[in-house]
Amino acid sequence: MRRPLVAALAALAGAASMTSCGMLGRADDEDTAKIAKVVVLVPQGTASGDGVAAALRLGLDESTDEISGWTVEVEVVDDQSEDVTLDERASEIVDDDAVAVVGGLSTETVRAVQPVFDAASLLFASPADTAREHTRGADPDAPLRPYESYFQTSVGDDDPLEELARHVVDSLDVSTVAVIDAGGEHEADAFAGAFRDAEGEVLRVDERDAQQNDDAADDDAADDDAADDDAADDDAADGDGTQDGPARQREVTVDDVGAMIDEARSNEAGAVFVSGAADVAAAVSDEIARRGVDMQLLGGSVLMSDAFMAEAGSSAEGALTAVESELSAQGGSGQDDGFAARMADAGADPGPYGAAAYDTGVALGTVLERCLPSAPSASGAREGCVGEFAEVRFEGVTGEFAFDDYGGRVGAAPAIMRIRDGAWARVEGP
Repeated sequence: MRRPLVAALAALAGAASMTSCGMLGRADDEDTAKIAKVVVLVPQGTASGDGVAAALRLGLDESTDEISGWTVEVEVVDDQSEDVTLDERASEIVDDDAVAVVGGLSTETVRAVQPVFDAASLLFASPADTAREHTRGADPDAPLRPYESYFQTSVGDDDPLEELARHVVDSLDVSTVAVIDAGGEHEADAFAGAFRDAEGEVLRVDERDAQQNDDAADDDAADDDAADDDAADDDAADGDGTQDGPARQREVTVDDVGAMIDEARSNEAGAVFVSGAADVAAAVSDEIARRGVDMQLLGGSVLMSDAFMAEAGSSAEGALTAVESELSAQGGSGQDDGFAARMADAGADPGPYGAAAYDTGVALGTVLERCLPSAPSASGAREGCVGEFAEVRFEGVTGEFAFDDYGGRVGAAPAIMRIRDGAWARVEGP
């Protein structure tokens, strides 16, 4: 039987002690019942930490029935103690009756406790951590899961263009990309910046005319003091006079595509990114296909438009873009939209990670009902709990709750999309 937790949640939200305990379920025979603890490892007394603790407890309570022969407790442990180090704190947790740990709201905490928990096959899940190296290792070209017991239940807020830039550098091994801005709400500039951050080289082929105008302006400036006005007039005559960097450039049109592809090819660009006008993007796609050059077409939101697909036709095959994550860090995308209301009724603020923590609690409730009944002890149940947690799949408040082969949330990051057989399809990770 599930027990209401409103009062317990309200008390937990205001707790500030080193540790705090709460009972989720009590076996009928307390003298013979075995203890299983779910440890919440967070900075106590902070909005984020208390939100995770309250939300996790709510999720556990709503998903866990009484488990015969077991009493399940939730223990909140402060990860900011000055008395012990993080790895010492982790060792204390391992030596106790813990079957799972939820927390790790900082990179420092995650990295310090991961090896300790993994050595003990103790399930560790973070509703906050999004660092890919924590689940896929340091080499993006050869992903390797460093800790089998670690899971990220978090939902990231990565920008799709940043994800696309990383994919092009890491997975496609492209070192130079040509960028064409034909409008598009600064998507070209954003992608160029992200590509540089990923240690790639950016070639702005769309600034070819702007550079020519720069040279002309310099020559005029040597003649007389009025040259600045003349240069501005000349630039405005070339196009709409909008400012792009230090020089004014006219709007890119389909007539520029051939010359821009020439420049990209001569500089050995492995890909071309286009934003803005669908006709320009389609012309780039057609030109790459017509010439048969080995150059990957990339783009912003324009590639997802019906206009681009209609104009580019079969030449668009293989084009890549990225779209936002299907999940919601704040909740509301899943089937249960009453989470925030129930937290409010309990006087608890979920904070930035509460929705993911709630889903983690729901998942743990399901897992404990599977891995505890036949286990001889809490430590004896750990390995089975890790295996069961990896297989959990349900629709949570943050969206679909499921894991990839590395312990990361499926759909947590922006999705890379490719045109395959005339339709957009998700590109699966390595």
